[in-house]
Amino acid sequence: MAKVTGEGTIVQLEKDKPKSKCRKWQLRVPVGLDPRTGKYKTRTRRVSDMNYTQAKKALRDFIEEIEDDKVWKRTGTTFEECAADFMDRREQSGEFTQNTNKRYRVQFKAISRHIGKADVASITPEMIEDMYLAMRQGDTLSGKPSSGAYLNRLHKMLNLFFKHLVNEETIVRNPLDRVATPANDTKERRALTSARMRSLIDQLEVETSCDIAYFLAITMGLRRGEICALSWRDVDFDNRVLTVSHSFDCFRNLKETKTRAGTRRLPMPEFVCEALLRRKAAQREYFKTRNYVNRHHRTGYAEQDEDTPVVLDFYAQRANPDTLGKWWKRDRAAFGLDGWCLHELRHSYLSMLAEQGVHPKVMQELAGHANAQITMDIYTHVNMDQKREAADVVEDAFLSVGAEEEFMTRQAEGAPAGKICKVRHSRPSRRSYEVLRGAVQTGERFVPDSYQQQESPRLQLVDGTSDLQVSEAI
Repeated sequence: MAKVTGEGTIVQLEKDKPKSKCRKWQLRVPVGLDPRTGKYKTRTRRVSDMNYTQAKKALRDFIEEIEDDKVWKRTGTTFEECAADFMDRREQSGEFTQNTNKRYRVQFKAISRHIGKADVASITPEMIEDMYLAMRQGDTLSGKPSSGAYLNRLHKMLNLFFKHLVNEETIVRNPLDRVATPANDTKERRALTSARMRSLIDQLEVETSCDIAYFLAITMGLRRGEICALSWRDVDFDNRVLTVSHSFDCFRNLKETKTRAGTRRLPMPEFVCEALLRRKAAQREYFKTRNYVNRHHRTGYAEQDEDTPVVLDFYAQRANPDTLGKWWKRDRAAFGLDGWCLHELRHSYLSMLAEQGVHPKVMQELAGHANAQITMDIYTHVNMDQKREAADVVEDAFLSVGAEEEFMTRQAEGAPAGKICKVRHSRPSRRSYEVLRGAVQTGERFVPDSYQQQESPRLQLVDGTSDLQVSEAI
């Protein structure tokens, strides 16, 4: 039984309305100090379609439920209300990025389509499984069937949410404990061959923002956010070094890389330096033209300096990562890459490094990964040509062994008698067996090897001063 340590408070949720018009409230009741964490705990509940007087009565009822421990039996709060409160807390904590919070809100909206009005304490594993089945069949916000990969991410987010409700003592148990995690059916990324990479590079006009973005993805392996964050101060033309130290997100936040490994200094090949110099010169000319057009206006003037982004949008501002994706979808068919995503250019870059025999640790540093396992398992791909080359290596290995044995057999026939040689043991191969024993004459009865008398191992003699020779069997 929980002990209430205060009278509780009522928080107005509709901030844009006067108190008399507000119909949505949050009830907060303090329940004392948490002996585990040493922090004060608060039980909360959202109520709607109530005026302030009705909310006060609901607060008193809520306090009685907590003191009688009835909150474990019924909450009176819908899934939608709990999800909204959960997201409010996440955003106020400041511990999560805007991208993550945005993705969670979209996912909660998709789930609320099916179980949003249900009491959160009455949600059963069967309801979750029925929701997954309906989403697989196309009952979604977009009307398209959900993939296993999307449901897998949804399941992980829901599991985190219900665990939070259990810790807050809003529900007794997590319904997802008895629901199987949907299988992740994400399609494996592909990688271009070296010839197709060369063809794509030849088609790019690096003077433009969109094409220089594609160029950096396939020749330097940069991510979309890293390409958008790149400024001219990050490009050292004298030492041919490109520094990756920031990332740019869809909320236009220029921030540090997600991990320490993401911050790196990349050596630039000479052709990459030349392409960036062409891009810088073209951008300078573009600014001159733009400034001339806007010379009678206070806005629109732009000047190239060290902080100017390498990739600009239509308004001469730093391009959004989502904009790069839209550019690529618009242009990829012209490059003969319809259906390929922009991130697969990065996969192609790393696969090309692996094909050329670059050490995995070096590849990890160039890619900005936390460990080399990610680089090798996810970002490197093997095509059929490389598999055929491996098969040819195996064939050459067996053929070379056979050729060496045939050479040794021919040398055995003319080996000088009584010559002092170094020796090492070897076993005659099946191919040279008939030569050493004499060819089987036509008309003679064939005797299988298993019925023949076993020969003792012969000695392979190596002359230290002359060509390789073989003695007679001992």
